[in-house]
Amino acid sequence: MAVSFYTQSRKEIAPIWIRIREGSIDAKARTLISVQQDRLVKSKVVLHRITTGEPEHKNILRQKNDFLNVVQIQLDALRREVQSALNKRDGTELIDSKWIKNIVQPTENINLLSANIDAFLDYKKPLVKTNTYRTYTNLKTLINRFEKENSTLLVSGINLKFRDKFLKYLNDNGYSNSTTILYIRILTTILKHAKKRGVKVSDDIDNFKDDLKNKKTLNVYLTLDEIKRIFELKDLTPQESIARDWLVISCNTAQRVGDLLKYDKKDIKLDILTVQQTKNEHSFPIRIPLLPQVKDILKKYVGNFPPQLNSNPQVSYVYYNRLIKQVCRKAEINDEVKTLTYQKNNIKEDEVSKVIIKKKWEVVSSHIGRRSFVTNYYGKMPTALIQAITGHKTESSFLLYIDRDREVDIENLSAMMLKISKQ
Repeated sequence: MAVSFYTQSRKEIAPIWIRIREGSIDAKARTLISVQQDRLVKSKVVLHRITTGEPEHKNILRQKNDFLNVVQIQLDALRREVQSALNKRDGTELIDSKWIKNIVQPTENINLLSANIDAFLDYKKPLVKTNTYRTYTNLKTLINRFEKENSTLLVSGINLKFRDKFLKYLNDNGYSNSTTILYIRILTTILKHAKKRGVKVSDDIDNFKDDLKNKKTLNVYLTLDEIKRIFELKDLTPQESIARDWLVISCNTAQRVGDLLKYDKKDIKLDILTVQQTKNEHSFPIRIPLLPQVKDILKKYVGNFPPQLNSNPQVSYVYYNRLIKQVCRKAEINDEVKTLTYQKNNIKEDEVSKVIIKKKWEVVSSHIGRRSFVTNYYGKMPTALIQAITGHKTESSFLLYIDRDREVDIENLSAMMLKISKQ
């Protein structure tokens, strides 16, 4: 690409502009370097000619030339910096005025993690799906919250020590193992993007993904009797009562928590709830018959779903996870269940799983509603009908023998679910 410098002001001392051109690309930005307006010709600084004359005049010209030599050195360095960034750029990276400005007019914020997350979001927005971009913004929200509780983060300080501290922060706030691993991977990608843009990052980022593994879990679910006990539970705090109602709705509608907490009464028609799953945003909507427990909860809120636990969705998820454990403890969901714990293997420097026994309420999490629905109805009604509600990962194979536009026999489904729920 052709890199050139020019002035466009008529003032005696004019700012120098940089321009990059190749094919359809024509991007420009003002640099922080200025020069005498007539001293920049065809991207080169032109020195004053020193001829015979008064010594004082020659001395003035030499001083001006010293300044012009410095300007030329600055332009050469800037050209190399821009050329280096061009060579390192991603093949999909858009070269425009904003891209050049980030190089030629670095701000004091360039080393802040928050500023680099913003730059990454700007770069990725036109390239990724809506859900992927939403995950990126969720991480930004978490980082902002972490900073408020700790201190402002510099990119250079994002090392393995920070990674471990951030992992603990996510675990302490109820995020699942798979979610914490996902956020660390995204953070690593953000840091590598910053490095390409010339920001100094820690060498530790190459090891950020070490020792991170998706941990196996043993499935735990709530039986229909336990769901009934939770539904009828008294003496709850207002927040616990809201979480309890969402948990019962979850066990009766089988959706992920991200979709669950977005339910809206406008999506209910003739006792059928229609849900467009966020994870499968391009698939057809899910239609879910409302069972008596869900209808009773809606009556409690005058036809609405329960309120959110917090105005921030991510915080709502965290509160929900905490509160449903408290609710299940109060409902005495005390059956002993097997679960996995992970311990450090000092020999292999790895984590190994170990089966332990816990009370069921201790291992309750947001996904238990979806798991409970599938387990309680599996084998008692056709699998295809269950999949019609869960929209599960096997949906693609399910659609091989079910036409995409085919209507689910909603009356038959409602009757089956109602009969089973009363058993």
